[in-house]
Amino acid sequence: MMYENVIKDFEDVIDITDKFNTFSFNFALNSLKEAESNLRFLLGVPGSGKTFLLNVFHYQNPDTLYINKPLTKEQFENFTASTILIDEAQLLDKDTIEYIRILADEKRFTFVLAMHLKEAEEILSKEHFKSRTIDIIKLNPITEEEMIQYINKKLLIDGANHLFTEKEFHQIYKYTKGNFRYIKKFVRTLFKLLNFAVKHNLEKYKKINSCLITMTAIKLGLEDE
Repeated sequence: MMYENVIKDFEDVIDITDKFNTFSFNFALNSLKEAESNLRFLLGVPGSGKTFLLNVFHYQNPDTLYINKPLTKEQFENFTASTILIDEAQLLDKDTIEYIRILADEKRFTFVLAMHLKEAEEILSKEHFKSRTIDIIKLNPITEEEMIQYINKKLLIDGANHLFTEKEFHQIYKYTKGNFRYIKKFVRTLFKLLNFAVKHNLEKYKKINSCLITMTAIKLGLEDE
């Protein structure tokens, strides 16, 4: 059996039709919908799913403006949408972030700033943010059970959902720590190695086992995580 389809299914691409319901994702999405302030921070470590969540929110609310590249203060003058979603907002310079705060204070726009947790903590520690009404929404890692459900759901399409044991799932979760991007990358790399073993008739690696999983972790630099 070859695994090209499985490899393709675990590509790191944004596809909102591939939405997988996890508690953290649904809680964050609902919190974003119910938030009342004009300045909202969507926080999480890299790979936690912030970009995916913003894309889902934008799809469900097409009157919003989604921005995924750095912008300047002058560009705000041309915006017509009342709600602006800014991805990778930690890349904005200090002047632009301060301008966003002022525009939110004046209720000219509602902003959702998606950024890395570490950089956000520094920004939010400033006095002019401490004294404002803002919403902070965090995306947490998915649970091991959710990871197993996600992987099996994807593998079921290709008839490959029988290949993992509970022990092997546990190993994958140990290495990825519930990081959604790492999980996709891990499974994709694992099946690339498996595909290579099948093509070249490497008997020891022709089925998923602890050795193959460890090799995947080493290849991705996760063995010491």
